[in-house]
Amino acid sequence: MLKLISNLLATPALLCAATFALPFQSTAQVFVVSNTVADAFLAAGSASNPDGANLTANNYGGAGQLAIAPSTATNGEFDTVIMFNTSAAVSAFNTTYGAGDWSITGLTLSLASNTGTNGAIPNNGIFNAVRGGNFAIDWLSNDGWVEGTGTPSAPSGTGVNFNSISTLLAGSDSLGGFTFTPPGNNVYANYPLPLDVNLVANAAAGDNLSLYFYATNSAVSYLFNSRSGPSPHPELTIDVAPTPEPATLSLLVVALGGGVWLQGRKTKA
Repeated sequence: MLKLISNLLATPALLCAATFALPFQSTAQVFVVSNTVADAFLAAGSASNPDGANLTANNYGGAGQLAIAPSTATNGEFDTVIMFNTSAAVSAFNTTYGAGDWSITGLTLSLASNTGTNGAIPNNGIFNAVRGGNFAIDWLSNDGWVEGTGTPSAPSGTGVNFNSISTLLAGSDSLGGFTFTPPGNNVYANYPLPLDVNLVANAAAGDNLSLYFYATNSAVSYLFNSRSGPSPHPELTIDVAPTPEPATLSLLVVALGGGVWLQGRKTKA
């Protein structure tokens, strides 16, 4: 190392060549987590819902669709919880850059539905008609919820349900509000997520990552495919950029410093 630094300081041309040859991967990388590992919609029910006025104890983890709707909707309130796993993404980034030598620069959630046009009537009467509007997403510290196997035609009594909401939201972070504009059938709507410190740390840890969805105005009725439903499935795109290793960064500083010193000597001469 000392010999390399000495050579860098001795010859400006060598300094330039060595600087560009530093072992630093400068290319950003993207990894798409192409489906959730667990998801479920949470239904409250209503007097008009064909499945019943009180669905709060029912689990719908095996349904092919997920939903967001307010309590004022005809068929009642729907919230959704989904879980991604980022282990494959973290493994890919570590292989490319080295463990810990990268940082997350962007997270984008993509959702699609085969019932994705405004005003569309879902095949199952439990859901509300599709309408645009506003919703919000929370990051959950709780990844211990159970997806369950319930469907609209055969709800389960085991697994996450509407009564689980207070437990799910303990230790959550708000990721802000979003607008759903029905994009058409099988077309992804993309939602860039804020780089919340807990969300980013969770994604970078290569573990399960849970998100919770709920309506924030009376207009929205969002329907999108679940992991067990038809394609396209939910996706989470993770953008990262490399960070230089301390030794590489120190060498770069020394090299640049030597170049400035040599340039100063030439100017004086």
